[in-house]
Amino acid sequence: MNARSTLRRYIGRHLFVLGMGIAGAAATGEALAGCGMYTGASGKPPNWGISGAAGRMHEDNTGRPASNATGIVGMWKVTLVSDGTAYPIPIPNGALIDFGTAQWHSDGTEVLVSGGRAPSTGDVCMGVWEQIGNSTYKLKHVGLSYSSTDSVPPSSPSVFLGPAIIRETVTLSHSRDSYTGTFTIDQYAADEVTLIEHIGGTVTATRFTVD
Repeated sequence: MNARSTLRRYIGRHLFVLGMGIAGAAATGEALAGCGMYTGASGKPPNWGISGAAGRMHEDNTGRPASNATGIVGMWKVTLVSDGTAYPIPIPNGALIDFGTAQWHSDGTEVLVSGGRAPSTGDVCMGVWEQIGNSTYKLKHVGLSYSSTDSVPPSSPSVFLGPAIIRETVTLSHSRDSYTGTFTIDQYAADEVTLIEHIGGTVTATRFTVD
């Protein structure tokens, strides 16, 4: 068995990217994963997008955005999509990597909760961010990946697989009710040195409001 086949089998059994995962069918290309399990177009709720009340920004009675809705600080609906550059195991361009909710805090910290994977496999990532331009921000956060009874294939007891480092560079829209940008995910083994998988893609988000 050559090294590539061995790696594919290893990833099929153990890799979960972003503290989130590449599913066991990765070797066949049927179910690839990122910060959530990729299950195709139906893997994300059909109304998970910009339209609707969650995509509208709260305004005060002057018609201007309320002060608590300015900047990156707030709660967001987030979607991550592959750009097709993943290696060594390919992930198709346009494949859903994950979706979830993210909170960017005024103290420069951030939390992401994945909607694309089971909590037992590690569905929460925490990060830090800073502003690097007028409306541009960079983010680095870490996810802790586990194989569990909800993994493909299942594992009992749960096993820590390794950390995933996620980096984003995003730009707020003029209305400040959405942002877009790019992301990379580097999934490491438990030794925190061995790179198992790299994924690149685009990230989009719309702001949650109290309305």
